Amino acid sequence: MKITQFTMENVRCFSERQTLEIRPLTFLVGENSTGKTTALACFHVLANYLRGQGVDFNADPYSMGIFKDIVRNSRPKKKIFKLGFTVGPAEWIVEFADRMEGIEPSVTSLKLKTSDGEIVLKLENNLVKRQFRLVSFDKEHNYYKINCSTDFLDMFYTGYLFHLLHLSEGDIEGKEALVNYLKTLKKSKNRQYSNIGYYLSVFRTSPIRSRPKRTYDPTREFDDPEGSDVPMYLMQIKATHKESWEALKAQLVEFGKSSGLFQNIEVKNFGGTLGGPFQLRFKVRGPNANIIDTGYGVSQILPILVHILSSNPHEMNFSLLQQPEVHLHPRAQAELSSLFVKLASQSNKSFIVETHSDYMIDRARIEIRKGNIKPEDVSLIYFEPKGNIVKVHNIGFDKDANMTGVPPHYRQFFLKESKRLMGFEN
Repeated sequence: MKITQFTMENVRCFSERQTLEIRPLTFLVGENSTGKTTALACFHVLANYLRGQGVDFNADPYSMGIFKDIVRNSRPKKKIFKLGFTVGPAEWIVEFADRMEGIEPSVTSLKLKTSDGEIVLKLENNLVKRQFRLVSFDKEHNYYKINCSTDFLDMFYTGYLFHLLHLSEGDIEGKEALVNYLKTLKKSKNRQYSNIGYYLSVFRTSPIRSRPKRTYDPTREFDDPEGSDVPMYLMQIKATHKESWEALKAQLVEFGKSSGLFQNIEVKNFGGTLGGPFQLRFKVRGPNANIIDTGYGVSQILPILVHILSSNPHEMNFSLLQQPEVHLHPRAQAELSSLFVKLASQSNKSFIVETHSDYMIDRARIEIRKGNIKPEDVSLIYFEPKGNIVKVHNIGFDKDANMTGVPPHYRQFFLKESKRLMGFEN
């Protein structure tokens, strides 16, 4: 079961609640400074929070600042903002506020709303560590409001929901009803929606991903947090898991050939041990060359390729990619889109891609026409600026890859440029 919707409310340039239709392959498009990276960052924050990793709006590669930098700047001044996921029949909604002046946003409430009930967890500052109590309930409609301590909400994990089975405070009848409702959720065939943190995995990357080195030294700490783990990973699996290395290498070479980027990849070890220096070498046209001597596109796309091809197939895996087409020729951009289509349609992997590349979007449409991915598995989300706010438009596709739900001003700039090219200045 996958995340099908992501919502934002009162975040930066987004005013009223904005709903993004999330599909196995989702493209985010729009002009610069229209909130595409903000959407990726907020998706990452919410996913990490529900996985039990706390709240960090400034985790690499994002830097969103403190509460006042994130909440919508309007009059009257907004005091909260919300982020949410829809998973199957359920919706998770997390509310953030400025609990203490000058720090990052803090969670003040969390809601799990299903087709047959609702659980609301609210912050109560005077509760002691790991404490929660039932303050109101409606047994008939399965509505339960529970006050929680600061640390319980701050480091919440979806699996902790079932800790409420051991609720110590509250009305006896209400506690019994809540226990029965939680047991129903726990036994549900679609349990993923009530414990998505257990199944969720997120990989994210920025437009600048890796600084290639002529020789890598495993004994020294790399200063490149996004790309440095990839050469080490390749060296280690070649030395310790030859079958995994050969399988990954075959997939890398397949993409390299189809995209025109490279014909082969090798890891050359100079020390004979895991601690020895090594190089990454690629065959482009002539003999093998060091990665630093190949086109910059090779080193920039390698971290993405390795992560998406090596990720756990049993997890709900999301890749949040900012402009993966950077430094790639149009042919390679199109082939990368085909790779996303292949992985999204054949595995439990999803891609949310912020892009300015028509080649990637057009290739995805070609793949729809060829039947390699269902039209309902591809989403195009257009961020349209309107004054000082941005409105989100969800564009879909039919079986012939025609766009559906297209707003009037979508691609207006390109239409004007085409007319000017034909000599129609006005």
